[in-house]
Amino acid sequence: MKKSFQFLTLLLAVAAMFATTGCKNNPQSTETADSTQLLDEAQPNLCTIGVIDFDTLPEKVQEGMRGGKGLAYVRSFNDDLNKVMRVKLAPGASVGVHTHDDSSEIIMVLEGCGMVLFDGRPLTLDEGNIHYCPKGHTHAIINDSREDLVLCCVVPQQ
Repeated sequence: MKKSFQFLTLLLAVAAMFATTGCKNNPQSTETADSTQLLDEAQPNLCTIGVIDFDTLPEKVQEGMRGGKGLAYVRSFNDDLNKVMRVKLAPGASVGVHTHDDSSEIIMVLEGCGMVLFDGRPLTLDEGNIHYCPKGHTHAIINDSREDLVLCCVVPQQ
């Protein structure tokens, strides 16, 4: 229970980083953020964006992400503080085994299901689950289903 509370606290802290008073979906807001326009500026700070609209970011198709198999469709936002990605793994695709030597990673399953190998242990990932890979640990993500696996990944620079 203590670990769950610590992780919830961490997740809320990450969510607070993205908090903004201006949101295009908030009828009371007068501000909007267009990630495409902001990407043309030199390394925008997350605090100035507030909202990352992945649909406005270019999609890169990666074969064998991090030594994995199959295709990964990645839309990402990077600044000096974080790397935030939406990753879609096609059925049978995977993100290869890698160690987070200098950072941690938080992954939320937005759609689909799959499996994570966390420090060599297979764990099921279902829609709505959050996987946390602390600094110094190893993981891989595998889409072992027949549907796309869509993830939101946050890698804070530590």
